[in-house]
Amino acid sequence: MSDPTSAGRLDRAAAPAVCVALAAVLTLGVALLGASRLDPAGGYDGVAFLRYAQVVKAGDGLPTKAQSYEYASPPAFPWEAAVLARGGLGWRGGQVLSALWAALLVVVGWLLARELWPRRPWLQAAATVATAAVPIVIRLGTMFHPEIQFACLAALALLLVIRGERRGWPALDGALLGVTLGVAALTRQTAVAVAVALAIAIVLAGRRRALRFLAAAAVALVLVAGPWWGWQTHVYGNPLQSNLDRYLIPGGQPRSFYLSAPLRALVVHPYRPDFAGQLWPQFHADLWSDWFGGQHAFWPKPPGSATRLFLSSQSVLGLIVTPLALGGLLAFGIPALSRLARGRGGRRDVVFGTFLVLAAVTWAAFLVQLIRFPQQGGDPIKSSYMLYLAPVFAISAVAAAAALWRRGRGWRAALIAWGGLYAVSYLGFLATSWPR
Repeated sequence: MSDPTSAGRLDRAAAPAVCVALAAVLTLGVALLGASRLDPAGGYDGVAFLRYAQVVKAGDGLPTKAQSYEYASPPAFPWEAAVLARGGLGWRGGQVLSALWAALLVVVGWLLARELWPRRPWLQAAATVATAAVPIVIRLGTMFHPEIQFACLAALALLLVIRGERRGWPALDGALLGVTLGVAALTRQTAVAVAVALAIAIVLAGRRRALRFLAAAAVALVLVAGPWWGWQTHVYGNPLQSNLDRYLIPGGQPRSFYLSAPLRALVVHPYRPDFAGQLWPQFHADLWSDWFGGQHAFWPKPPGSATRLFLSSQSVLGLIVTPLALGGLLAFGIPALSRLARGRGGRRDVVFGTFLVLAAVTWAAFLVQLIRFPQQGGDPIKSSYMLYLAPVFAISAVAAAAALWRRGRGWRAALIAWGGLYAVSYLGFLATSWPR
């Protein structure tokens, strides 16, 4: 006869795994539903990327500046979309690909959490759900756009670095990291900043022991991405040519770009055109709500009362969780980096130290880009550009919440209340998205 006690333990052990699987499956399903309601040309830069893919599909090489303003973007995603279109899926195939990458990003979030908490499946599950619940994961998962593919590849590269340390820095793992970063570089120019950040983290965590791993990664990266960088240099004189020189503001960004914090507007009107071109509020409203309107047809008319309610609730709840996630990353990451710098770091330090280096270096690169190319209307102030950090901040938020949970009943009640409110808010937000 079976032991009912043993069966109960098995059921409890299976519950976190079910949560992880549900998070990935629901992410895929909701993204596909959103994609079915969104025209391939309807997302961020959808017309430009669709035109890019059409030129590739026609066999005319890469688009010129006159054919697509995304002419300088790397070719991986448009080429994949063109292959799927030739295979009978049409241009919706690119959106299906984005939905698959969104689900895979959630899985990578789970794998990263497992590296940090190998024996705490409920924390792994919480981090997976938290990754799936970042609104831009679903939003980019509906679009004909390379950003979600790049985000997943960058997060996978982060995982390979952390796993490489656990496995003793084998060269083969380093080569796999280089290939992953190479494909990421063929997807978005931002891969260079990610590669630099991860190289710094590898040196800090591994020192001389990681040199073969790092060398193998560098060689593989150059072999995969080098031809593209060489072609860009030959044509434009710049291996990282972009289109960010459009609509520049003479004299640079005004002071309000850096200092604006319109809390009332973030509550009552977290969508365009309020606080356009103001860094923190626009980024926040795009991250937690839908400032640009990617899920709401780019705001052709004022939102209805239900839509407005959930836009506001998302923004307000985001104001609570953002300090938790950022505080968790800093509280665990800064001591971790200090111990790694002294050669005394443990496994947890490697994870949080790598998280912090990646976030700090790539955020600095993002800010430099915004300052160097000050565009009118704040078009580059998109949280989607930092989408690969979704698992990092999700895990940091869960780690901070777990620390608060141990402080007593009051904190537990507050965390449960926030979680319940966010679940209701996010479901309402999704239900009022992608109008027919």
